[in-house]
Amino acid sequence: MSQSISKPKRRLLAIINYFCLLLLIALFYFGKYYGWNFMIFSGLAVVLIINLATFRILHLKTLLWKQVHSKSEHLDERQMQRTLESVKLSYIIFTIISLLVIFSISLMAGKHDSMIMLIYVSLLYLAHTLPSSILAWTEKEV
Repeated sequence: MSQSISKPKRRLLAIINYFCLLLLIALFYFGKYYGWNFMIFSGLAVVLIINLATFRILHLKTLLWKQVHSKSEHLDERQMQRTLESVKLSYIIFTIISLLVIFSISLMAGKHDSMIMLIYVSLLYLAHTLPSSILAWTEKEV
C-alpha cells in the first residue's frame, strides 16, 4: 500500500538520506585513516540507521522505488514519461558527480598517478560522445 507524503517532506527526506550517505563516507574515511574508535562506530551506526529509515519511508513506502524499477509494460503513459524524465536527469547528475569525484581524486594524486587523469579524460570523452555514437549505431539515416 502506497503512503502519500507531501512534496516538502519528500524533499526533506531525500536531503537527509543523501546527507547521511555523505556522512557515512566521511566517518568511514576518518575511521580508516585516523583509527577506529567507539565514537566512529557509534556515528556510523546512527547514520546508517537514519539512512535506512529515510530510504524505507521515501522510496519503499511511497512505492517510488517500485515505479522506477518496474518494466514499462506495468506503467501507464504518465508514469512512463515521468519515470523517463527522472532517469534522464538522474544520469546527468550522476555523470557530473562521478566525473567531479574522479577529477578530484586525480588532482589529489598529482603526478604520482597519471593513469587516474587519463581515466578521467577518457570518461569525460565517453560522456560527450556516447549519445551521438548510439544515434550513429541505431539510426538508418542521419
